[in-house]
Amino acid sequence: MRHLHPAALAVLALLAACADPKDVEGWAERAASRNRLDEKLAALAQARTAPGEKKAALKPLAEVLKQAPRARAEAAVILGEIGDPSAARPLMEAIDLSGKTERDVNDANQKIATALGLLRAREAIPALARLTTSQDPFTQVAAIDALGAIGDPAGVDPLLVVVNDEQGEPFAIKKALLALGRIGDARAVPAVVRMLYAQRPGSSFFAEAAFAASQLGAPMSAPLSAVVEGKDAALSRWAASKGVHPAALRAKAAQVLGDVGGPGAVAALLSALGYSDADPSAQLFVRVFAAESLGRLRAVQAVTPIAAQLKASKDPNARDRYAEALARIGDASALPPLRAAATGGALEAREGPLDALSLIGGDAERALVAGAARECATGCPVTRKATLDGMVARLEAAHACAGAVGCWAGKLNDPSAAVRDRAALEVGRAGDAAQAGALTEAIVKQVQSDAELAARYHAVLGLDWVSQRAPLGPKGAELAAAIDKMVAGDKGRTLTAAVNEDALRLAGRLRRASP
Repeated sequence: MRHLHPAALAVLALLAACADPKDVEGWAERAASRNRLDEKLAALAQARTAPGEKKAALKPLAEVLKQAPRARAEAAVILGEIGDPSAARPLMEAIDLSGKTERDVNDANQKIATALGLLRAREAIPALARLTTSQDPFTQVAAIDALGAIGDPAGVDPLLVVVNDEQGEPFAIKKALLALGRIGDARAVPAVVRMLYAQRPGSSFFAEAAFAASQLGAPMSAPLSAVVEGKDAALSRWAASKGVHPAALRAKAAQVLGDVGGPGAVAALLSALGYSDADPSAQLFVRVFAAESLGRLRAVQAVTPIAAQLKASKDPNARDRYAEALARIGDASALPPLRAAATGGALEAREGPLDALSLIGGDAERALVAGAARECATGCPVTRKATLDGMVARLEAAHACAGAVGCWAGKLNDPSAAVRDRAALEVGRAGDAAQAGALTEAIVKQVQSDAELAARYHAVLGLDWVSQRAPLGPKGAELAAAIDKMVAGDKGRTLTAAVNEDALRLAGRLRRASP
């Protein structure tokens, strides 16, 4: 038997030592042991995707957290993805709170904050609170997002500091509002209410504050009701000092109250239907938003006063929105005033009431709607003809289903977007939790037209009504994930942006209600 020369054995040993690792642990150990930064970074890039037991890499990655800022940053990313809570302590210790302004230090702090958020590391809240004051905007926002992701009430105070900083970066304030919504602590309520109206040059915080309000839920109801009724004197004084019109105070609060609901919400919104202002447009602004929220809340007691507004209003847009609110309430008592509004006059002025009739009517309304469609047979714009044809299709579906919820659930997949639109309302009003999945499928269905967008919005409303009547439990989190995925896929689309905001608010509520 031939034996290798000792020199050859030494060469083989050297080659073996230089061979690439086979798993994540080996790559992490290589990263920890290398002196050259480029070699460390290359090893960390391999560790992120390498096979093997991820937790085995925790110890060497913790060593990398003690090294150069760029290496710390990449190690933090991997530790966040691994998701082991034991990584929280070394990540916290790796934060550089010296106030250095070097880009690499800031980048490391940013990625460490993000990792701590992924780990839901409550023990990191004090360190993250300090990072919310960072002069680096990316680090500040990462810390804010992490506090929201952790979701502990201990994060509320530092987030309120960000929100209340009148010289603060608007983007950071918006992020802090969203984080407060995720935490859901009632201490955030006064700041969230005020930020519905705060303005900076080129920046409004209404969308983020409204989103936070919808996530805070019940604690927002009484304060918003007080604003709608004009009973929040302190907010009124602050708003006057900022040049906010009293009608804007009430209208925005009314709009958000439709999302929040609560024991006093309907009474407050009913009072807003009678709001008076020397400026007719401001008066209409408040009344229309109140009616729309009453529609979302399905307040049957609002049918008569909204019908009165429909009859009295000369503004075509307002008339359409009053009619739409009556359709969403869905009570049969709305049919007579809608029929009156849909009879006589120009077809264009009757379109809104006709649409509402097709959303809640039955056989008695078929002749009226079909007659309007015949009027449009020649000389109408193509879009109006299609809309009226969709109304006829809804009433034909209503005749076929005869009130059977199972039939309407099947119509959620109808080829006609107009039929799907009504089906979502019918299924939602029935409140059957067994149909929650079907409504979610209707929400995530691809949207290419205004008619399909309307069907998505009513599916959002329908699922919201179902979830309020019958808690969905763990299933709610699954449905929320499907909605999140749809919204992410739609990112950047102007057509779906507003409705997708409503869908995201619903997803947040479903997730919060899921154990």
